[in-house]
Amino acid sequence: MTPIAAGVGVQLHYFSAGEGQSLLAIHDIGGGGELLTAELEPLAQRTRLIGYDRRGYGASEAPDPYLATTVTEQSEDAAALLLGLGASPALLVGVGFGALIALDLSLRRPELVRAALLVDPPAYSLDVESTRELADQRGAIEAALLAGSRAQAIGALLGSNADQALLASAEANSGACFADYGGLASLPLTHREMRDCAIPIRILSTPAASAPLARIAAELDALLGDSSLLIGGDLAGAAEALLD
Repeated sequence: MTPIAAGVGVQLHYFSAGEGQSLLAIHDIGGGGELLTAELEPLAQRTRLIGYDRRGYGASEAPDPYLATTVTEQSEDAAALLLGLGASPALLVGVGFGALIALDLSLRRPELVRAALLVDPPAYSLDVESTRELADQRGAIEAALLAGSRAQAIGALLGSNADQALLASAEANSGACFADYGGLASLPLTHREMRDCAIPIRILSTPAASAPLARIAAELDALLGDSSLLIGGDLAGAAEALLD
């Protein structure tokens, strides 16, 4: 049977392997729990590795119609999952939109978080220079949708660095992708709350990061109370360095 746990008003499909300290993997726009968990699979030898399909992805539920979401809604799902599985406090590994969810949990629900790894977090409110690039991207998405091409819209959303597995997952979960995209700007961040955050946080800026994402990673590192910035490197290795 498919493992299911309660989110906030929805049922979430999750994956779990290994024993020990909990690690919760939170996937990006278009991805899925299985894709991200596969990248972290070596850590199941040392941890209780948990991945899940966020609302609207894979076998996880979403409201009908599902047109919008927020970072807070997503982080409350993650909190409910951790509590339901008895898996807190956990090391959070969030990629892209998932990094915003991990950051929000670290700021608002620190009792659930042991440490966090944020991979290319798209906290665009911290980078005013990204406004034009985001406007161009939104225009390309809207033009593709008006032309009736959801595939082109997904391509515009994910960018040229997306591999075939991610593109296929995104096309299969396009409604959730567009809901996520609308939620990117929904996380309010203040300098004070970030400075006061006592959760150990590592920020991984990957070679595939755009210039705005690289600037945001450096800005977050400067603002957060207990953080360090990692340039390049592999995901599993960066996560393993945060294990006790």
